[in-house]
Amino acid sequence: MSLQRSLLVCCDLRSYGSADDRLQRELQELLVRSLDRAGEVAGLDRSTWARQPKGDEEWAVLPVGTPDHLVVDRYVRALDAELASVNAYRVPHAHLRMRMAVHFGTTAEGANGYPGQDAVLVSRLMDSAAARAALEQTDAHLAVVLSEVVYASVVAAGYTTLRPGDFREVEVRVKDFVGRGRLWIPGGDAHALRLEDAAAAGSGSAGVAGSAGPGPSSVTQHATASGGSTVVQAGRDAHVPTQHAEVIQNFERNDQRGSSFGPVVRGREKGQ
Repeated sequence: MSLQRSLLVCCDLRSYGSADDRLQRELQELLVRSLDRAGEVAGLDRSTWARQPKGDEEWAVLPVGTPDHLVVDRYVRALDAELASVNAYRVPHAHLRMRMAVHFGTTAEGANGYPGQDAVLVSRLMDSAAARAALEQTDAHLAVVLSEVVYASVVAAGYTTLRPGDFREVEVRVKDFVGRGRLWIPGGDAHALRLEDAAAAGSGSAGVAGSAGPGPSSVTQHATASGGSTVVQAGRDAHVPTQHAEVIQNFERNDQRGSSFGPVVRGREKGQ
């Protein structure tokens, strides 16, 4: 068994599963093209990376000795610029938007991939509720989560042009994994995210620092698609002090292209 310590980089596209077959194929092509172009701009040869393609995801082990600061700084910045260029003339539902995680650790090739705790860690950072919230609550093209070791040794140590204050420390809870990472939204504000909402929505599978505790009375949430079907979502309890209300919730993600969702609140004051 051959061990190596190197950078691990993985990324995943948002809303890929709700796209039809033709759009999924196009998004895959744009994903690889965007990553390759970002690598060229950053002076990185991605052909030397050990890459595992997974449709809307790429998991990569970089060669030993790859400069950390080039990946964390120039590569990520170039990728964000490339995604902005790709999305400039695309309709919103076809945008290429991505979560990315970067970690430095030990890897060894297995029979079906790379086993080990470091391989698990970088994947969990990418799948964190905080990273998902960054794309759900903003129009950002890219959300990045660095492991604590990469943040401390590369960003906080001053080896990049990135500002430590732009990173937000988050707790990551995905499946059986519990850890911490540093969230960055290129060109955005990670500190403005409502991570307590993301923690409530992801309860049982993913969590973030600052997750809210149990709330007061509850409200049922419904969404009605244009085809007549009804979707019911179990969400965070909401407190309505003076009204009985039926809430029709606006959903950002939708598995039926062409369905229409809109926020409507119908209620009556108590005593009426």
